[in-house]
Amino acid sequence: MAHDRNIGHALVLEDEPFITLDMEEMLRDFGATSVTSFDTRAEALAWLGSNRPDIAIVDPRLNDGLCSDVVERLVEARVPFIVYAGAGVDELIFEEGAWVDKPTMPEILEEKLRGILSETSVANQD
Repeated sequence: MAHDRNIGHALVLEDEPFITLDMEEMLRDFGATSVTSFDTRAEALAWLGSNRPDIAIVDPRLNDGLCSDVVERLVEARVPFIVYAGAGVDELIFEEGAWVDKPTMPEILEEKLRGILSETSVANQD
């Protein structure tokens, strides 16, 4: 899949190793310059203490629990993100991101990524 846009550094929060590998490959195909992945909230929070991704893909349920605290950090840092989940989440903070149901086709994920990136570009111009 060809890409025409550099989407920068992507963060993936996912507890299923095979999904993580697929997501990393898809993001690179879509134009990510690098991808960092974590399967726990604790690791993600520690990393976010000194790093800021350009975009994130978030499974709300990681190996050490619901990652609403990580998503709050992303929202505070104004990082656009996609919630990639197989089931709904009651925490309102997840509504700040775009929703994609698991499983999905790569084209749908890419379309959502492009959408939130263009929304972010427009918002940053205001």
